[in-house]
Amino acid sequence: MKLWTSLLAVLVLLSAAGIAKAAPVDPAADAKNKSEENADNNGTEEEGESNTSAGEEERTGTHSWDAPAIRVEGHDSDLREEDRIGSYGMPRWAARRRFNRCRIYVRPEGQFEFEFWSIHEVPRRSNHGSEAVGNEWQFEAEFGLPYRFQFDLYLIFEKSGNFGALEPAEIVTELRWAPLDWGVIYTNPTLYLEYAFKNGKANKIEAKVLLGDEIVPRVHWGANLVYEHSLGGDHENTFGLVLAVSFTVIDEILSVGWEHQTEIEDSAEDRGTYTDSHITGPSIQIRPLPQMHINIVPLIGIGGHSPGMKLYMVLGWEF
Repeated sequence: MKLWTSLLAVLVLLSAAGIAKAAPVDPAADAKNKSEENADNNGTEEEGESNTSAGEEERTGTHSWDAPAIRVEGHDSDLREEDRIGSYGMPRWAARRRFNRCRIYVRPEGQFEFEFWSIHEVPRRSNHGSEAVGNEWQFEAEFGLPYRFQFDLYLIFEKSGNFGALEPAEIVTELRWAPLDWGVIYTNPTLYLEYAFKNGKANKIEAKVLLGDEIVPRVHWGANLVYEHSLGGDHENTFGLVLAVSFTVIDEILSVGWEHQTEIEDSAEDRGTYTDSHITGPSIQIRPLPQMHINIVPLIGIGGHSPGMKLYMVLGWEF
């Protein structure tokens, strides 16, 4: 328990540091905007000073919602969420969590976000296992780092049914790296590595390839290729595919979509004999405030080894 208390303190301190220290104005985005202003500034000297002053004020934003847009050749959209921002030239929608189960790319450098997840799994009676609802609560801190890196830290608690004890389940560290700026290659491939410290169970390591991009304006997609291995116990291997698509209904306010996750798993005792699980369902994201998002994703199980339903609710706040 002392270890868990110490790690919780680390999570709180890292979160406080991210909140307290805002990132500097992105130099690449700043330079591009200065160049655009100089090219467009053909008025009188007084008008030029006024435009520069206005531009300087506009460029003070460092968050996904107020970072200045940069011009990218061949890219034009009437949607503000599809403006390109930051030194990686990524769209605003990709600088935030758009999907729930599916992750894409990395956060812009200097960005910090905190999320609270509430996850509830209803078992399928035909599984002949526990019929208690599995409850999980996750606290996640996300840090955008330079050179297209991202570091995340999660603290997860679990509770079985209405009367089970609430217990710390795991602490997870995550590192992502995108080799290229956004748009250099369609799908924007990103590498993901995760290590989970389990409470009373074998630790796990997970690797993913994250893919995501735009299909047409308003329509975005993501896909994750997943491999997870348990470092003890039955040494389970899990192979997964996560797919997601979303449609922007109201720019920067409302999007709807669909998400799907398939997993197959085997153990050291019976390698090559897999059990499979499939969950699929609609997703909705609401952004009542520029820095806030709410994701609601009810996923329905398909097949005997799948849960009856798994409900994800996420509240995120960008600082």
